[in-house]
Amino acid sequence: MTGGEDGLRQALTEFAARINADPRLRKMVADWERAIALEASDGSGVGILVHDGEVRVSDLPEAPDIRLTGARSILHDVFSGRLSPTEPYVDGSLRVQGSQEDVLRLDFLSLMIWGE
Repeated sequence: MTGGEDGLRQALTEFAARINADPRLRKMVADWERAIALEASDGSGVGILVHDGEVRVSDLPEAPDIRLTGARSILHDVFSGRLSPTEPYVDGSLRVQGSQEDVLRLDFLSLMIWGE
């Protein structure tokens, strides 16, 4: 199911649920208002909105603060915890655009949820 849009949306829903269920992570996003775009190389995409200390899956935002671009399978595997974002980022198969602070916060959230 990693290749389909439903699979990516499900991985993001689980990612958001884990953040929303953890008081430490909710505190970490309490002051972080961001729109995050995950754009698959096939032209489709899904969004994540962080607002009022809550994370939710959305349609693709028009003006994202952070943009992640790559193959749908890589996006799925990163947000489901199957793949660390480091390797695809280093080899260029995952592109991340955003402020350094935002990218670090997103990386830290992933690390806290999925481990190394």
